Amino acid sequence: MKFNQTTLKPSCKQRTTLLAYKKDKYSGAALIAVMVIVFLVMTIISNITIRNFRIISRLTNQNIQQQATAMLSVGTNFGRAGLGTSAATSKIDTINDIWAQPLPKTKIIGDFFVSGYITDEQSKFNINDLVVNGNLNAPVIAQFTQLLSYLKLPTSLATSIALYMASPANQSDIMSSYSSGDSPSRPAGRPLVDLSELLLVQGMQNNWLFKLQEYITVIPKKVDFAALNESPAAESSSAESGVESSSRQQNLKVESNSGTIQVNVNTASAEVISAKSGIPLSVAQRMISQRTSTPFKTIKDISTFLSTNGIILSQETSNGKPKVDPSTLTIQSNYFTIHAVADKDDFQFALVSLVYRPDRSGQWPKLIWQHPE
Repeated sequence: MKFNQTTLKPSCKQRTTLLAYKKDKYSGAALIAVMVIVFLVMTIISNITIRNFRIISRLTNQNIQQQATAMLSVGTNFGRAGLGTSAATSKIDTINDIWAQPLPKTKIIGDFFVSGYITDEQSKFNINDLVVNGNLNAPVIAQFTQLLSYLKLPTSLATSIALYMASPANQSDIMSSYSSGDSPSRPAGRPLVDLSELLLVQGMQNNWLFKLQEYITVIPKKVDFAALNESPAAESSSAESGVESSSRQQNLKVESNSGTIQVNVNTASAEVISAKSGIPLSVAQRMISQRTSTPFKTIKDISTFLSTNGIILSQETSNGKPKVDPSTLTIQSNYFTIHAVADKDDFQFALVSLVYRPDRSGQWPKLIWQHPE
């Protein structure tokens, strides 16, 4: 059987349909290719945008941090100036002095705000006095035990903290408990630098330290400022460059001596005054009430007040020590912490500085250390 070739050829209508199908097929493939290309281009652009955003954000954050460092330096130096001025205009330190008034949130430049406050560290009990030249200081441990009793905290903490700071020769009783604990460690064997170190003392709890920090401090016994004898301008310049804290700490020399830090009767709490001096708590509370309107201006004022309130200063305890010892109290302070805060939009930066004011000549107190808060 023979086929007619003309019958195998597609008709005109069929050819038109076939061409339209091929055209649609190629058009669809082209559209997909275009979409893929567009997707790749958008992905590349997105990655570049995200990378650029991160770079810009990082640079912006660095710029803000640098500006914040300068602002914190301004706040810290403002506090130092206030302490210097207060010392030059008054022979005593009280909670009514200019340095004791918080600096409200103040606009400095642009969107930067600075605020802060100053704390008299001699309004607190100095933990470093628990140890003298590596040996336990029994009278001070007894004082601190009394303070812990007032605060309703375990009195055993006094000896635990003292042993933690004692010289290694005095730590034989606790060394094994530290080395065999869940997180093996060694006691410090030296005076503390920061209150946070107390968390390393066995038995210490966070809530106890939170309560204690209002009443205790860590003050170095003796500081060599030979390497820190810079002018305020030079100090400000180094602070703005962000190197003051590290360079100063490297040059700082801290030594212990047998003296203990006195407590300022015009700024301390009744609990600290009573525990440190042996004054009954009720009498110490009356001292707090009186100083609000009439601060103690001389050491004799303290003795007079005590005598008026029935305290016999010559009375001794069974071990021959004074039952009440006014020599543990003072009307002046030398150690302060300056807390500076810089705010910009949603960013906040805080810096705390321990300063030492050796005299009342009006000079700025010297920086001992500073770190972010």
